[in-house]
Amino acid sequence: MRIWEQGLVATYSLPGYKELILEHYDAFKRPETVIEVHGVRDVANETAARIAGKAVQFSYLQRFHDTQVIENVRRAEREGFDAVIIGAMQDPGLAVARTVVDIPVLGYGEVSLLVACMHGSRSGFIAINPDMDPTLRQMIRDYGMEARTAPIAYMDCGYSDLHDAVNGKPGRFLSAFKAASQKTMREHGVDVLLPGQTIITELLWRAGIKELDGALVLDPRLPLLRMAEMLVDMRKAGFGVSRRGFNWAKPPKDLEKGVRDFYGSPD
Repeated sequence: MRIWEQGLVATYSLPGYKELILEHYDAFKRPETVIEVHGVRDVANETAARIAGKAVQFSYLQRFHDTQVIENVRRAEREGFDAVIIGAMQDPGLAVARTVVDIPVLGYGEVSLLVACMHGSRSGFIAINPDMDPTLRQMIRDYGMEARTAPIAYMDCGYSDLHDAVNGKPGRFLSAFKAASQKTMREHGVDVLLPGQTIITELLWRAGIKELDGALVLDPRLPLLRMAEMLVDMRKAGFGVSRRGFNWAKPPKDLEKGVRDFYGSPD
């Protein structure tokens, strides 16, 4: 089984991050499963580092990420991958990607929220970038999860602290995660803590943190991987996704080509 992990700019602008993701998956994957990790563009340059984590501040700029994610999902299907995992908390491009390919496409945010419902009564994301708040709140509403999800809690640390943690100095990051978690547990009754940005998942896994004061600290990598494997098995058994209605229908190829030609989009 071949799985394409689709990240954003940070996947390549943060040295060591891609390798940490693959190391994490290696702890859980089936022997025959092959996972490739990609950013929206697989380049590590000054521009990539400069825009990492910034596009989420602006609705227009975020559309560029969404579009590239969708095109990469199409590429994954063309290249014979069996499933795509969108490894970004806000699930960029997820809903639309499912309408243009037949292979399973999963989102980090959606899977985290669904699995949390089976492990506790109230979950809460612990994140690092408050600029993402409107997008994350909209995602939770779209999934119908408001009743089971607390407001997003934001850690008192920045991307430089994540960089330090990746490079073996996790003290400030871990302290900030604990403080934000305890606050949302105390104020909102959270009993399942959801790592926000996926790098948080990798750092918590490396630190061996699975619970905090009795609350589960969910590791989304395992359910993401198992759900991907399950959906691939279901597709092989003849069970795909709905193709009815605006949100799920797959556009006819001739109509898609006409629209792409009209707007000058590359295939």
